[in-house]
Amino acid sequence: RALKAEGVCESVLYGLPFIIKPTSCWQLDWDELETNQHSFHALCHSLLKRKWMLLARHEPQNTGPNWNVVVHPYFVIIPSDSATLLVKAVASRELLLPSAFPTLLAEHPERVRGPIESALNSLEVEVAYNPLHLKSNLYKHLKSSLYKPPHRQQPQPREQRPERHQPRQVSPCPQSRAKAAVAPLLMAPSPLQTFRPATAARRGSCEGSLLPKEYEE
Repeated sequence: RALKAEGVCESVLYGLPFIIKPTSCWQLDWDELETNQHSFHALCHSLLKRKWMLLARHEPQNTGPNWNVVVHPYFVIIPSDSATLLVKAVASRELLLPSAFPTLLAEHPERVRGPIESALNSLEVEVAYNPLHLKSNLYKHLKSSLYKPPHRQQPQPREQRPERHQPRQVSPCPQSRAKAAVAPLLMAPSPLQTFRPATAARRGSCEGSLLPKEYEE
């Protein structure tokens, strides 16, 4: 179905647009590629000449077993002088909200229309819109908000520097009470002290045996 371009309001178009251009597939013959490209250019030229748009309906290729009702989204195909077609989704009955807008008045008072006309005449008029002529600083904003420089640790004043841990000194453990309460062991007597009385007694016996018997009595 065809639509007149002046009868399509921008408010019923939504979503991201798609671009259609003639194919350049290497599997096709050169003559087929050339014929397809000429046909595409002729379609764009005819739509621009008639000021028409094309209304297309999407037909799903594969439907699941649970699809009792098939949904058909609609698109409009808009021609351009750059040998491409612009495809945009168009709203259907289920997507519209009830609205009531007043119609535009045909005549306006001169005292109101005069200042508006003079303000519009002072504006600079461009033939076509070129997005390359406008700069929104979006890249600088994203760079400043998302980029995080590497963190460098600032030198701290001497008063705020954390004290270094000194090597831990181990103090001698105090003697336990149990160890201090144990009495020291007695030293064993030396062999000389042990056998000295016996030696003296033996000496006395020996001396007594050497005396005459008369002295023994």
